[in-house]
Amino acid sequence: MKKTLAILLALVLALSTISVIPASAQSKAEQYLETMSTEDKISQMIMPAFRYSYDSENNRSNVTAITDDIAATIGKHSYSGVILFGQNTPTNENTVRLVDALQKANAVNSRPRLLITIDQEGGSVTRLGQGTMMPGSMALGAANDLSLTREAASMMGRELSALGINADFAPDVDVNNNPANPIIGVRSFSDDPQMVSEHGREFVKALNESGVISTLKHFPGHGDTDTDSHTGLPCINKSYEELKQNELIPFQACIEAGSQMIMTAHIVYPQIEKQTYISKLTGEAINLPATLSKTIISDILRGDMGYSGVVITDAMEMDAIAKHFDRIDAAKLAIEAGVDILLIPVDTTTEAGFADMDAYISTLAQLADSGQISMDKINAAVLRILTLKENNGLFSAYDGTDIETRVQNAIDSVGTKGNHDKEWEIAKKGMTLVKNEDNALPLSRTNEKTVVLVPYNDETNPMNYAIRKLKEDGKFPEGATFEAYSYYKKAIDEVLPMIEGADNVVFMSEIYGASALKGDAARMADTIADTIHEKGGRFIVMSVSLPYDAARFQKADAIMIAYLPRSMPVDPGDKVKEIDQYGANMPVAMYMMYSAADAPTAKLPINIPALDDSYSFSDTLLYERGFGLTYGGLLGDADLSGEVDITDATLIRRYDARLIKLSEIAPAHADVDGDGEISIIDATWLQRWDLGLKAPEAIGKPI
Repeated sequence: MKKTLAILLALVLALSTISVIPASAQSKAEQYLETMSTEDKISQMIMPAFRYSYDSENNRSNVTAITDDIAATIGKHSYSGVILFGQNTPTNENTVRLVDALQKANAVNSRPRLLITIDQEGGSVTRLGQGTMMPGSMALGAANDLSLTREAASMMGRELSALGINADFAPDVDVNNNPANPIIGVRSFSDDPQMVSEHGREFVKALNESGVISTLKHFPGHGDTDTDSHTGLPCINKSYEELKQNELIPFQACIEAGSQMIMTAHIVYPQIEKQTYISKLTGEAINLPATLSKTIISDILRGDMGYSGVVITDAMEMDAIAKHFDRIDAAKLAIEAGVDILLIPVDTTTEAGFADMDAYISTLAQLADSGQISMDKINAAVLRILTLKENNGLFSAYDGTDIETRVQNAIDSVGTKGNHDKEWEIAKKGMTLVKNEDNALPLSRTNEKTVVLVPYNDETNPMNYAIRKLKEDGKFPEGATFEAYSYYKKAIDEVLPMIEGADNVVFMSEIYGASALKGDAARMADTIADTIHEKGGRFIVMSVSLPYDAARFQKADAIMIAYLPRSMPVDPGDKVKEIDQYGANMPVAMYMMYSAADAPTAKLPINIPALDDSYSFSDTLLYERGFGLTYGGLLGDADLSGEVDITDATLIRRYDARLIKLSEIAPAHADVDGDGEISIIDATWLQRWDLGLKAPEAIGKPI
């Protein structure tokens, strides 16, 4: 009896010491989660867009200021955040005031602040109306200088932060290993996963340091597709082991570098995810895409790769999801897969759309309360979102009293002339020369006429801007003339008179997909090349979109790759902060085509395949990753130091032994014997020449 009483007494004492964990020991995220209703939790897992607005007569306008409907839905629902698009951000002042209004509308019941997100990758995907665009990921890959990537990302981060934008859907760490890819292309740093990893890490670190949350995309990789998920459902028929050897490498590296969000890809991986769904479009069974795949999100990303941060879908309104899946089913599958935030699941462009959002949230909450969606999954997702906000200072109360100061700061610091000057210098480092027969470039000869043909009318602006800068810098040749014309929707008979009397024709190629390699513009280029060559002139190509088009223009005397098809509305002159953002790459490429002092030094960050007789990509490489030319120089001067010595021989020996990358030497200068290969034979010639022994007569002479 005594023994029993003792045991009971000990049990009572033990139970008396057990209590609920005090609130002070909980994180703010955990405390707030306990106060949330099911609808609040579902709302926190949604990120809407307010891009356009339609009135009762179906007239569309851009949303540049908060409306009553927007304020009401934000006040009613505890959204995770809002994504901004270019339609929302025409000017710096406008952007700051819109963000301020969104945060004020959300500031009810001690809510954490909104994530204000945007796609600001740099280059071809940028949204800020007056921000600094930067040269884009593939141009940074071509420069292959990690300090430049960090500088570019830092500048973008500082500009976003000044506008009140606290999260960036960047960097794109897809490995662009399919030249027929219609949507990634120059958004990728490279087709080499290690190069993508290195630049992606720098991008992530720079954004983190600027106070902006980075987002890796598009997991587990969008680089090996030939379908755009905005308009179709892509499929990558690779095994998990194959992804681990390529696509997943940059994601793992950037997770370890501290990226806090990852965006999914609406892509089917049939070797990995076997679960199917009956498509509402085709009536046939389709494999679940990565966005809806528990195998890919929970098992691979969270399990095998150890990722504990926030997972956000790509836009759920995209055709890859919206055309094949019932939207409630898609939400259920995504949540069960381990996704945290549903991006743009409902169209909120009309009054009816806002009511539709209410119904969407209510339906998902009912499914959660009835057990048809796991409440454990919802709680885990919301806690990750709230923890992200807590870790980034978004639990502090929003103070909008200093709005005028913030507006002025944004005007003074975003898209400034100083930022554009840095953008120009960074862009110069990425220009890549892959062909230059008979020193067609630079165009530094006197008394020559050059005609530039561009696809679109406004693209004459960056060409004329470049010429103005050349003249101001004293680099435009004496007696030279320059004309720029658009060939948009013009027949060849209308274009040929434009090049009459020209010594040089620069043809701007802006090809967006593999099918265009056999299109009208490419055929026009062939005719122009033949015409100018018959007259003893030179035909030069400036590639500004997909660099793979370099394989199409083998009639060209020279090919310069610029990696960015974004133009400028007008010559910025002294009003750089008063015009829309613009791309520097086009005018930089034109400037460098003239300036011998600004010779290109970048190397290809991708392999460019040769084309077959039907202008389709073949298995043969025409230009290898790491290839790139520069202007002139001395034959044998592999390190471009201005002199030929034993250092050059050592470089070539190390390259021949595969101890260094091709990008570290200049092939045009290092191929001493002219056999098209860089080998020990070239190194031997240089070493013997350095010792004063026998060597080819050309060594040490200009090329």
